[in-house]
Amino acid sequence: MKKTLYLYIWKEILPIFFIGLMTFTIILLMDKILRLIELIVNRGGNITNIFMLLIYISPSFLSFTIPVAVLLGILLTFGRLSGDSEITAFKASGISLYQLFLPISFFSVGAFLMTSFLVFYGLEWGNHGFISTLKLIAESKPDIEVKERVFNSFKGLVVYVDKVPVQGKKMEGILIYDERTKENINTIFAQEGFLISDPQSQGVVIKLLNGNIHRFEPQTNAYQKIDFATYDLKMEMGKSIANIEKNLRDHEMSINEIKEEIRKSKAKGEDSTPREVELHKRYALPFASLVFGLIGVPLGIQPRRSGRSYGFVFSILILLAYYVSVIALEMLAVRGAVPAFWAGWSPTFMFGGLGIYLLIKAANESPFKPAAWVIEGLDLFQKKRRKVPDDV
Repeated sequence: MKKTLYLYIWKEILPIFFIGLMTFTIILLMDKILRLIELIVNRGGNITNIFMLLIYISPSFLSFTIPVAVLLGILLTFGRLSGDSEITAFKASGISLYQLFLPISFFSVGAFLMTSFLVFYGLEWGNHGFISTLKLIAESKPDIEVKERVFNSFKGLVVYVDKVPVQGKKMEGILIYDERTKENINTIFAQEGFLISDPQSQGVVIKLLNGNIHRFEPQTNAYQKIDFATYDLKMEMGKSIANIEKNLRDHEMSINEIKEEIRKSKAKGEDSTPREVELHKRYALPFASLVFGLIGVPLGIQPRRSGRSYGFVFSILILLAYYVSVIALEMLAVRGAVPAFWAGWSPTFMFGGLGIYLLIKAANESPFKPAAWVIEGLDLFQKKRRKVPDDV
């Protein structure tokens, strides 16, 4: 009987879970997908590279969307069972709410383990793979960075090229303003030039032909002009990739990277509270699956027939309340009003306690008044929306 019950509930919840997981993940990935499409156009990345970038960055999103999909799946499943009076039938057969909660607890633990793996191992693997793939793209077609008749800005360099032939890496009519060394600013003109990739240094060398270098030294008030037949100018393309790695958002950093940032901040005497809050939030994140499992079961059970729309509404309200509390406590921690530990863990403790309370009330068939008020408000709204005027 137990095996049949477990399989029946899992069969109900898994399709909703995977649909919700896919939907939420795609929504969060949309911004990244648009940027990666731009990367194909501007840097010459191929479809395989873009697909691998999506794979590498997905752990940072899945660690958030898995708990959300757990909550949605449980609310809609138990809302459907309640609406079709199957919960009442289970209770009449001697199956208590705690017995119905057992397959949900196993499901929540599975989601907890999956999220923990992503947080502790998947994020680091994904970040390293993401940066490695970006470097491959940057090294594969560096000449795409230089567009003709446009001032192409790099770090400390402005490159203008009159003509870039469609085929090859040759450039014609080159003007380069080099201010990488503030004390020694050069303006370079050249008739021709070639881009040469240097994989070892992750850079690009511009081999200039038949040109001259103009230099003014403020200290000596001297002007120099140097003619050359060939001149090699190295461009640190790898630094732009390093900047991408450095500017990864906090939720895309691994735990080890956050710890390293905390250590660096403390060594410099800087405030490390935001990083410490992020670290505790990262440790608490997998427990959201367990918390949402506790909350989802009692809120999913309705005292009467109600459509699946109520499950969506409760999902949105719970998620808003959870993440608003996370943001509010983080702001308080940054201001020094709350320790970093409590800022990261308090939402888990509060909503976990609420879930246990709701589960006990639902098992004792004692209604939770705020949930009843939400349902009554939605019913009133739907009745007003569906009301037909008398003169029609």
